[in-house]
This record gives sequence, C-alpha cells and structure tokens, in this order.
Amino acid sequence: MGQSSLQKRMKKKREILSDAIKETIICPFCSTQINSNYNYDQLNNHLQECGSKYYDLDSSQICDIYLTKDDSNFNQIILKEINLYRNNSRINKSENIDFNVKIEELHKEIGKKKISWEEGAEYLNINRMNIIRESLKQIDDINIFKEWKINFIGETNYDAGGIMREWFTTLFKSLEDEKLNLFIQSETDTFSYIINPLLKRNDNNFKYFSLIGKLIAKALIDNITVNICFNKIIYKMILQEEIKIDELVFINKPLYNSIENLNNFELTDLGLYYNIELKDIKNNIHKFDIQNNGINIQVRDINDYINKRIDFMTALYEPFIKRIRDSLFDIIPKNVIQAFTSDQLELIINGRPFIDLEEWKLFTEYREPYNIDHEVIIWFWDILSELTQLQLSNLLMFATGSTRVPLGGFEQLESNRGNVSRFTIESLPYIPNQKNYIKAHTCFNRLDIPIFKNKNELKEAILFICNNKILGFGID
Repeated sequence: MGQSSLQKRMKKKREILSDAIKETIICPFCSTQINSNYNYDQLNNHLQECGSKYYDLDSSQICDIYLTKDDSNFNQIILKEINLYRNNSRINKSENIDFNVKIEELHKEIGKKKISWEEGAEYLNINRMNIIRESLKQIDDINIFKEWKINFIGETNYDAGGIMREWFTTLFKSLEDEKLNLFIQSETDTFSYIINPLLKRNDNNFKYFSLIGKLIAKALIDNITVNICFNKIIYKMILQEEIKIDELVFINKPLYNSIENLNNFELTDLGLYYNIELKDIKNNIHKFDIQNNGINIQVRDINDYINKRIDFMTALYEPFIKRIRDSLFDIIPKNVIQAFTSDQLELIINGRPFIDLEEWKLFTEYREPYNIDHEVIIWFWDILSELTQLQLSNLLMFATGSTRVPLGGFEQLESNRGNVSRFTIESLPYIPNQKNYIKAHTCFNRLDIPIFKNKNELKEAILFICNNKILGFGID
C-alpha cells in the first residue's frame, strides 16, 4: 500500500517537473520559496490563493461602531455638534484663479520644506499582511519631507519610487476595505466610499483618519497619484466648502430622487417628520432625530428638511474629516490647499479617472529590438485595446505602481524624484518550452516583455497580470 502511494507521488512529481519552474521565486505574500517542485499552473493557483488571503484584514484592526443602546446618547451628541461645520464652512473664492497658478503655488510651498534625496532617505519596513498597522507604527517617527523608501518584508526589491507608489495604492485600498468599518459604499451612480456614519468617536478610530491626512500630504509632496475612491463630499468637507441641497445627490441618489418627487405632493399628505433611519453593517436599524424632538414634528418646508438632513450628515462625518484636515494642514498650509476647489483637489490626488489608450501608446518609448512596428508591440497594443478599464488599471499598477494616470497624463509620468520617466517597453529573450512572464520595473515605469513567438502567448501573459492583480511578483 505504502509502495503504491509512493509510486503515485513519484509519477505526479515527474509530471510536474515536465513543466517545472526553472528558478526559485519568492511569493510576495507569504514569502514561500517557489521552485521546481511547482509547475506554472500551481504557481498561478498559489498566487491567487495567497493574494485573496492578503486582502483579508485581521480582526484586531476592525473599527468600533455604535450599538443600538447608544443611539439616544449619540443622537444628543450629534444635535449639539450640528452647527459646527456650517458655521465654519465657506464658499470657495478661488474658482477664478488659473488652475496652473494654484499648482505652481502648491509646488513652491512644498519646495520650501522638501529635503533633497541626496541628504538621505527614511525607510519603512512593511509586512504586507499588516500593512495598516505597520504603516501607522512607523510614519510618526520619520520626516515627511524626506524621500521615503518602502521595503516589503520577505520580498526582494529596491525602492526607487515604484514600490512606494504601490504601497500608497495598497494602503488606501486596505483603509477603504469594508471589513475595517471605516467607510461604506455611497448610494450613488458612481462607485465611491463615504465615512461610516455610525463610527464611534474615539482615539482608536481617529488615528486612521489622521493617517489618511498625512498620506494625502505625502502624496502631494511627492506628486504621487493614488486611487482613493472617496465620495466628493469628503473632498468638499476637507476644504470646508458649503454643501448645497443639490449636492445631496453625491451622497444618496435614491434619497435625492425621493425628495425631488416630494415637490409633486402636499407634505401634509405624506406624514414626513424630522427623523431618519440608518443601517449598520449588520443591518440593524438606528433611528435619529435631525432636530430636537424631530420624531414628533411634521415637515412643512421641504428645503428646511433637506438642509437639516445635510447638517445632520455633516455632523456625523465632521469629527473624522477634522482629523484628515488637521493632519493635512499641519504639513501643507491651509491657505495653499483651500485655494483649490474640491473637484481640483480630487483631480490632483486621484489623477485622471479614465485611461486613454491612444495617449498611452503615443507617449510610450521602446528599446531595441522593439519599436512601434515590431510584431510583438503591434500585438501588445492590439490586446490592450480589448481590455476593460479595470484590466488596464491593473496592468498600469503592475508597470508603474499606480492604478491612475497623473494629472499631466502619460506624457508626464514621473519617477519619485520628479523626473519625467515615460512608460517604456524593453525586450527579454524568449525561452522555449516554458511559460514566459512579463516583468515590471515600477521605479522606471517599464515593462520587460519577452519576444513572444505568437500573439496568444503574449495575451496569456498580459491577462495573467490583469486578472490576478499581481503585486510584488516580478517587480523591482
């Protein structure tokens, strides 16, 4: 019986070795050494399984939310805070100033404090499995105006800018993860996150929002584009812009539509009162008055009702937005940031929301033997033309460390030191009778593509990247 089992295992191993990995690879998630005991299908499965585990947050990071028994006290706290944001809000008076002038002023202000890379760098040693905790622990002890270099523990990498861009994107993705409870999806046409309205006001929760403010500041200092899926209202509140009635559509479109429809009815017939219901992550319903004794006061003025809902909403979010605002303005002066409108600030931080493939192609450089007319390059752009925006963003992330195109477009892709470093394609030798993978150098916005013998193999290699959200593996 034992001999038969051994024979089966030996036969299976011989089958594996026929398509075995020729050199040892370190898994970027669990640091397992993947060698000739694995074939390429097993490698793919391992990366998929490890990657899905990596996106799971450990339970110690879950943020506190209010329980049903706290609703009454919580409601009174909100009603006391309700005028804080409106009394400090402002109409943006900088809309007529040229956008480029504002950008120049921002860079000028940053330039006064930014420390040259020649004076050394700050190092963060990050475990991917605990990226939030590790980042929180280390950021307060380093100089934000110096160059930062990220080392993902257990991975072989050297950070010349690309790894840091990847760290930014991955860290924000973790902060927005629904398992953490910090944010919930807004009910709008465009996918975005809004702050969980039932978060407890405590230091444990506040520290995450202070971290977000510091990260936004660092992204502005280093001109890094990060895909933060924040709702537009968050940007407006950071800048303390006045929130108007018609902007309720940015937070909750079904609510906005239902309120719009109220104009077609007599309010006395609807029995509408000054109270609202909110659901927590377990679908428990929490009932709140949006003015004192609101449950017993019928609405007679729809605009007054909407304004009170907006006031209540901003009072829910403001303690957390304040932590973002305070930590951001502590690093970059308030007047410089508030010169921008919320739409402009979102564009600077997030970059362009759409990847223009023709622009990408136009500002790509090639190294011999590759050129625009090379067969592999023609295949490459043809395959990319069939991809979705999500797949393109995954490929861009693999190549540059960021899922978004910066404000200046592909023409202005940069290294972390502010030098233009356009997307580049370089060749690798093609190795027959084994899987050939594309490699990335995120620090230089470069892909190394084997000189494939047919289009299908190239497509398989590209889809492996696009569909598996490969991070760290094959990147330096």
